[in-house]
Amino acid sequence: MKKMVLTWALLALSTLGIRAQNQCEFPLTIVIPEQAVQLSPMSVTQLTSKIRQAVTLNGMTGGTRYSNFCIVANLVETSNNMTSGLRPLVTVTTALELSVSNTRTGDSFGSTSINLSGAGQNTKLAYLASISSLNPQNTALQSFLKATKKKIVSYYEGQANNIIRQAKTLSGKQDFEQAMYLLTSIPTCINNYDAVETAIQSTFQTFVNQDCAGKVNKARQAWNASQDREGAKIAGAYLAAINPAAQCSDEAAELADEIHQRIGEEWEWAKDLKEFGKEMARSQVELEKMRIEAARAIGEAYAENQQPTNITVNQNFLNDGQTDE
Repeated sequence: MKKMVLTWALLALSTLGIRAQNQCEFPLTIVIPEQAVQLSPMSVTQLTSKIRQAVTLNGMTGGTRYSNFCIVANLVETSNNMTSGLRPLVTVTTALELSVSNTRTGDSFGSTSINLSGAGQNTKLAYLASISSLNPQNTALQSFLKATKKKIVSYYEGQANNIIRQAKTLSGKQDFEQAMYLLTSIPTCINNYDAVETAIQSTFQTFVNQDCAGKVNKARQAWNASQDREGAKIAGAYLAAINPAAQCSDEAAELADEIHQRIGEEWEWAKDLKEFGKEMARSQVELEKMRIEAARAIGEAYAENQQPTNITVNQNFLNDGQTDE
């Protein structure tokens, strides 16, 4: 049986090093809408990959199915020429129009256009060649993303308190996953991030406390119903999935000890539950880091399970949003 104990802790610790490398990253959904000229699946994949690379260079995470902000990429054909002969060649020139928007409001946070060109034996291959010519380190592209990122960070600094209040409302409705998604979407580099971090820890703590209470109750029911190996197996699975930072972790440990004394070392969860005790002894600083990272993982999982973003852009949100490169 797959071991479940320490899942929360290991998930958190495995991402701490990555997060430390970039203290101002946030998710940015990449949207490739239906184009005027039908692109091949390979062209769509290539365009998505190129944009993801460019976005990542600016400390933003591209590719998330659902996030507060998205970058929409649209290819507009400006010329299409075909040479004659035994092996005709199609040459296309396109304008890659990029815009970044708030997925909830449709407000624009900037747009730009980059000229591309490519050639191939047919139009689809020519489009693929033009997309392949896009350099993620393109100066105009990186300048656009850098300016847009500043606007998004400024937006979060102004909206952080509202987002915290919204997250508290969601937590009150026990919609913890969405609450953690909203909070952990806020970049860590904003000026007032301490309040956000406090809200993340509070939301996560409430979540794991409720989760722990439910799992301990189910574990005890299973054990009381059958105080043998089968009952211990079921109860152990519930106990091993409890977060060590939960308030009822002491109660969980007591039940685990009770089961261990009756079943002995042959209980398959005996070793894992000892490790559970070690995790409980971690320092407060370590636990706080684990809470933040575990909450972030829950928020990301929530985002990945949402429906793909459908964007309507309000171009009038920022008068200085349009940039022509």
